[in-house]
Amino acid sequence: MSEKITLPSGAKLEITPLPYCKAWAVTQRVTKAFEKIDLDIKGIDFKNIAITDIVDLKSPLCAILSSEEIIEAAKECFSRCTYNGLKINDETFEPITARMDFLPCVFYALRANISPFFANLLTFFGKN
Repeated sequence: MSEKITLPSGAKLEITPLPYCKAWAVTQRVTKAFEKIDLDIKGIDFKNIAITDIVDLKSPLCAILSSEEIIEAAKECFSRCTYNGLKINDETFEPITARMDFLPCVFYALRANISPFFANLLTFFGKN
């Protein structure tokens, strides 16, 4: 089951989730990386984000974007993704015009592989 996303640039991203063992390994790597990041997003309305909210998110955003663990986990996910119909590889984001899509691709590829593990977590803890 693959997910097809049209990126803000108009490019097409298709994500096929990794097999369970690899997706779980990616989840563990990203979780471990997030453990090191002090992230407080309470009270931020992401639909109407203000410049002050962006300033508040600067440190955690920089920590996420500079995390080799997170980028390497995303590259693992990219092994089963296509960008405009072509398999994602080290050359995909080489063109300047494609670079604007790198971070959204990272986000969507990680989300597709990680979020299924958390889908019923709140129910499990009796929060839903």
